[in-house]
Amino acid sequence: MVAALVPAVADAQLIGEFQARVKGFQPRSGSYTVVAGARIFDTTGLPAPALSEASVSFPAGAHLRKRFLRRHYYCDPALLERHPDPKLCPRARFATGRIVLDARPEVVESLSANIRLYLGKPAAPGDIASVVALVVPNEQSPAYAYQVLQGRLVKAHAGPFGYRLVLPARIKPLLPTVTLTLAEMHLNIRGLHETVKGRKIFWTTAPRCPRGRRVWFGARYRFEGAVPTIVRRRSISCTRLLRNPSGTGRGEIPGTS
Repeated sequence: MVAALVPAVADAQLIGEFQARVKGFQPRSGSYTVVAGARIFDTTGLPAPALSEASVSFPAGAHLRKRFLRRHYYCDPALLERHPDPKLCPRARFATGRIVLDARPEVVESLSANIRLYLGKPAAPGDIASVVALVVPNEQSPAYAYQVLQGRLVKAHAGPFGYRLVLPARIKPLLPTVTLTLAEMHLNIRGLHETVKGRKIFWTTAPRCPRGRRVWFGARYRFEGAVPTIVRRRSISCTRLLRNPSGTGRGEIPGTS
């Protein structure tokens, strides 16, 4: 387990954890699933500060193929707003997962929701694409209901990363007296596929395998207010990844710090 400890208040520590691993590598198409997890908490047991942004960075050399950056693979957020059906936009859905929310002190129990991420057309200059997130609560709660949020896919500026998935971290409460804090996020990022003349094409190019034979995934947690940003990294062996001949997902490759 990897954790970053940042002073928050006296006798308290704000902890951000990040895990990443790759499974299901298929040599013919170069496709794979990234399993990423995040957990943020305060050692006092009080709710952590509200996140303004959470992002996951992917290894250098991996970038989205242009053939996927077109309307055929985009999901319209307005459509999901009108019809919050998880079955909509199947061509655009590249990840599924679960989040855990902290609504204390108004709601004592933690709240969970399923989350689905879809590719969308760029919403800002310089973005590769937008990320449309459908959040569906797993239980009835007066704190929040389903909602559609938007994030971004952007190029990484430098270092061992190729592009960055910027996730929407502000979950909107139903009541103004409630504050919702993102405590956990678990994602299965399967990506998108296209079949051309019987050949499956994955949505990203393969990451470069450097001399050290390790590639890096990263996470960044930005908080509202003056709380310092937490940055974490996880590495995996790209040699072992490329040697996986089965493509069945057996033998998951765990990240190591």
